[in-house]
Amino acid sequence: MSSSRVPPTNRRVVTKQEVATKANVRAARDGELVVKAAPWDPDLLWRRLRLAGRIALAIVVVAIGAAAAVSARRYVTTSARFGLKELRIEGARRLSASQVQALAGLEIGQNVVDVDLDALRAKLEKNPWIERAQVQRRLPASLTIEIVEHEAAALVTLPTGTYLATPNGALFKRVELGDPDDLPIVTGIAPDEASGDREATAQLVKRALELSAEIERVGIYGGRVEELHVEPDGGLSAVVGKRAVRLVFGRAPYRAKVRLGAKIEAELTRRGARPTVLFLDDDGHPERIVVRLVSALPQAQVTVDGPGPTASMNGGGAKKKGGAP
Repeated sequence: MSSSRVPPTNRRVVTKQEVATKANVRAARDGELVVKAAPWDPDLLWRRLRLAGRIALAIVVVAIGAAAAVSARRYVTTSARFGLKELRIEGARRLSASQVQALAGLEIGQNVVDVDLDALRAKLEKNPWIERAQVQRRLPASLTIEIVEHEAAALVTLPTGTYLATPNGALFKRVELGDPDDLPIVTGIAPDEASGDREATAQLVKRALELSAEIERVGIYGGRVEELHVEPDGGLSAVVGKRAVRLVFGRAPYRAKVRLGAKIEAELTRRGARPTVLFLDDDGHPERIVVRLVSALPQAQVTVDGPGPTASMNGGGAKKKGGAP
């Protein structure tokens, strides 16, 4: 039975390109040089010319832009138009405007474009009185410096020296000549506490300042706190008023103790007694108040809140809860 199927063969089909290549090889082997010129393609030529033109144009544009930028930079950094004419300083209280200007290193006539605002801010904030600073530039010739100063609320004595503290208890600088000295002083912070966590020290100072604020609010013995002392057990005592009456408060909370101390003060004043120390630290028996007086008075009971709580008053050294003076 016949079939139209072509039997398989080992013959390989040779392309025209391969024939041409073999012919060139034979011609080269026979000493003939065969050079076939590529066909003329005007579109390819125009494409290459357009690409070269675009590249050249981009180079020219970049060069012109760079030259313009250099020229503009030279103009704004040398023109008198951008010389500093107005320097505004806001927020300075402890520091004077001239001191802030000196810290910033700015001079009238200095080019404002050349001023590095971030570097200037960092330079200002290195001063211990400056908590934070902000610098703004207003072209053509103005700079504004706004600072927030630390508020000094207390002097704090530590083994390493005496420091100024903020109302939050943070120590921000060592005391120097010219610094405020009419602030309450915090004493008694142990060396191990002072050398430990700064946050723990700040919390101690803050607690002492909160007690000071309560004393001044109530006005006990004039309300002016001269010293706040941290006792070994962590409690607090305060020296108050011109007569330096010592109030021993012990541990917090303090509001009720301060109010109780004010009532004792009123009764002692009525009796003409001058106290040296008031002990308000008996947390187990808050109704027991011990008073040490400058001169002896007869034993007496002082009603504080109704008929219950009483205070014993003795001259010289009063005995607390029947103990030793």
